[in-house]
Amino acid sequence: MVLILYDEIDEFDDEETVAEGRSVIAKKVFKEHPIKIIIASFCILLFIGLKIWDYNGPLSIRDSNKKEISRIKVADPDNFTFAVFGDNKGNHSFFEPLLHDIAQDKEIAFAIDDGDLVADGKRRQYRHFLNEVQENVAIPLLTAIGNHDLNNGSSNNYREIFGPTYYAFQIGQSYFFVLDATSELGFDKAERQWLEDELYKAQVSKARFVFMHLPPFDPRGKYPSERNWKDLMELFRRYNVTHLFASHIHGYFSGIWEGVPYTITGGAGARLQGSDSQHFFHHYIKVRVNNGKVDLKVRRVNAENVMVRLYDLMEGNAIEIGLLLCAGISLVTLWLSVRKEADIP
Repeated sequence: MVLILYDEIDEFDDEETVAEGRSVIAKKVFKEHPIKIIIASFCILLFIGLKIWDYNGPLSIRDSNKKEISRIKVADPDNFTFAVFGDNKGNHSFFEPLLHDIAQDKEIAFAIDDGDLVADGKRRQYRHFLNEVQENVAIPLLTAIGNHDLNNGSSNNYREIFGPTYYAFQIGQSYFFVLDATSELGFDKAERQWLEDELYKAQVSKARFVFMHLPPFDPRGKYPSERNWKDLMELFRRYNVTHLFASHIHGYFSGIWEGVPYTITGGAGARLQGSDSQHFFHHYIKVRVNNGKVDLKVRRVNAENVMVRLYDLMEGNAIEIGLLLCAGISLVTLWLSVRKEADIP
């Protein structure tokens, strides 16, 4: 704000004198308008502090997937319903309506997010994801890790919040495997051996469901390295996987691949990757399990009204917006006062 008074020191002819003159003017402005400067500085510093906390502050949630599994309640373990979706990537306009729709369906006992929960794995993004889930659904929500959930190639933030990046659980005669599939290179040896051991144990179950972010094939005809995924498909066939759920591709595809029933559900909010309305639309999958048999229904999701989304955004960031407005008003009034005192037209 003191820049508009620098005309007063134009007659100074060396840098030292100019610097001294500017210092005098700055002290004069602060002396005459201390409250405005203090308020503006306080608001700006508090805003910066809140953002630093948002990005780096500790998270109260630990080992979320394990806790969510313990919360799953089904009246009949042989007849229950769950939801699957993936690739929301922090797009609130579609993700919140999706959560609202799931919350209103009393048949759905729990949900699984098949990866790319956030844009690039930052703590701030996970914090917003968790708040959004807690505010919109009461049922348990489990997660698989996606490639966008890594932060600079690291899964540390994800593991701090959700726990191990691959795990299994059982409901009645149905076995669930949630995998760490974030690289086209496939699984490491430890996960590969763990998966085969778990699939072997699950042979006594009536149904075996696998959830992984990167699919082992691309139904659009763009195939990953056969060397990396052929072994996995053979494993799924050998141990009679009932259904494979993946995402990563922002759309919907379903069928049978090399003897394994599959569904790719990547329509929870991320930008769609095609224009064919048969495959590219925002959605989630409602899955009913009845005595080992599976029935899938696709539920389309529409975006929230722009004004509703704007209102929700402002409500969720009310403190930050208030601080910026306060700082802005203080700086504008200071600028007007200095202009008036300097008699600048």
